[in-house]
Amino acid sequence: MMEFIYSTRNPDCPLSYARFTGMHTDCELLLARCGEREARSWSENVEALVRKADARYNRFHPDSLLSRINREASLKDTPCDEELFLILQLCQTFRKATRGWFDIAANPSSRSSEAGTWELDKQKKTVRFSREDIRLDLGGFLKGFVLEQVLKTLPPPSGQAILSLGSSSSYARGHHPLGDSWPVSLPHPYYPTRHACTFRLQDQALSVSGKDRHGKGHIINPRDGNCVEKEELVAVTGPSPLVCEVLSTALWVCDEAERSPILADFEGYQTTIVTPLPDGKSFNRKI
Repeated sequence: MMEFIYSTRNPDCPLSYARFTGMHTDCELLLARCGEREARSWSENVEALVRKADARYNRFHPDSLLSRINREASLKDTPCDEELFLILQLCQTFRKATRGWFDIAANPSSRSSEAGTWELDKQKKTVRFSREDIRLDLGGFLKGFVLEQVLKTLPPPSGQAILSLGSSSSYARGHHPLGDSWPVSLPHPYYPTRHACTFRLQDQALSVSGKDRHGKGHIINPRDGNCVEKEELVAVTGPSPLVCEVLSTALWVCDEAERSPILADFEGYQTTIVTPLPDGKSFNRKI
């Protein structure tokens, strides 16, 4: 159930705040200078879009469309609807653009670096796996895709809003009512009350990749099938939430020497490597 709060404490700048759980994370929406009815309707529509995407593309939901693909595609050419086929095409394009470091087939039971692991038929709009152990996982793609869909089909009704799908994917429209940007801080993994880094966003997306909140590596290296265990965080800012999420995932797992060449092919995107230090501080460097 969505939590919705509307405040007119400052009558010149009413604020709405919505919070709900989706895609295994807390989603938050903050909207400034919008009427209560319109703000509530927009928040409910965003929640519905998030829940629909989660129901379709979460591979851990046995009834999801992606779960069906994972069960059937090693046995036969499996049909996709228009949206899923577009997603799979985008994932193949991003895999090439990141030199194989972004790969939705990367999981411990399949080595996606081997050629021909999954193929698309553009004429029939089908997908086929070459082995039965392949599983597609949109975990490093879906939040960015959903934010992109929100911006295209459900743009914030005012020019000032920030949308956060967990601490890993955010988008800021316009600027904070009391400043020239929206400040977004990354919590320090060793000191929860401190911040490792703060970004100031205006009409920009932010995606962060690293260990999970329990300090465990959960992103798979597509070259060897092992979880990446780096201590640093990779944060990417730029105009597209989807591109930011793909890049943060790829740059997190790839070799250090490949980061700059990959990023060079994505104009308008900046990367910050955040290395948290045990004393509560952090070492930040830009690529």
